[in-house]
Amino acid sequence: MSIEQLQETLREHAAAIEDDTVLGRGPAVRRRAATIRLRRALVVAAVAVIVVPVAVMASLGANPFDRTAPVVRPVPSNGPFVGTYAGRTLIDSEIATGRSELSFTAEASRNTEWRAVCRGVGSGYTLHLSLDDGEPGQLPCDVELLSGRWISYQLGPEYPQEGTHTLRLWLTSTSGRAKAPPADGQIGAAVYRLPEPAATVAGHQVQALEMDGGSEFRLVRREESMPGTRVLSSTYSSRALPVEVDWYTSGSGSQEVQVYVDGRPETGLILGDGGPGLVLTPEEAHTVSLRIVGDVPADALLGIVWREEAR
Repeated sequence: MSIEQLQETLREHAAAIEDDTVLGRGPAVRRRAATIRLRRALVVAAVAVIVVPVAVMASLGANPFDRTAPVVRPVPSNGPFVGTYAGRTLIDSEIATGRSELSFTAEASRNTEWRAVCRGVGSGYTLHLSLDDGEPGQLPCDVELLSGRWISYQLGPEYPQEGTHTLRLWLTSTSGRAKAPPADGQIGAAVYRLPEPAATVAGHQVQALEMDGGSEFRLVRREESMPGTRVLSSTYSSRALPVEVDWYTSGSGSQEVQVYVDGRPETGLILGDGGPGLVLTPEEAHTVSLRIVGDVPADALLGIVWREEAR
């Protein structure tokens, strides 16, 4: 999906936000809108570097994408990378201010997460990144600024224990023409040590803990389809705290996989990708469905992971 298609998807979802019949989640959800956020980590496979479509914020009282001027938020003085979070430990990082490119090299390989961020730049910019000169991923900087999301690669336990890798970042204007960033804009890269995966779901390694909005979410349930299944649905009844749901897919094709949350189309991704999830409201039963469009490969797998906020 191109950056223009991604932004068009965002606009279409945002346009539906004020339509109660489209949302179908009722006044209670709108009162708790602050608890519904984009996942703060968008993970792409290191061998298939395709950024999956962004899951759009739902049920917000205002449309964050309806604006006539670029949104630029101040760059925090403490920088974008913390030392530890959700079982991860920072190995190394680098921040560049007022530059449009950055090459970040570190001696780290097995069980690592390579993260990138752009901050202090507006909606006219797109962040591109490539690990070891592989196929690049991309993320609109205005979406990152609004949600606090990151974009990252993971190298799992199948990689050598040691090894040097390079994450290259560069900014362009969203229209595709090269453009220098604002003088106070930042791009940054970091590598974190990951704990051992807690599970493998639809071919993707899943961590026991993930972070969203300053809260940790702990893995409590995972479901995986039988090979060659077109649809996987899962319902989870949340308790007093919000829950987070993630979705994963694998297979030999390149079909689109549609994602529905509580009966509402949420996003789409390409078979083989693991998508960013959503934090959903507490004290409700939520249903998430994944559906493969077109022919279903015999080895296709669909997976859904539920997490509860850890207190």
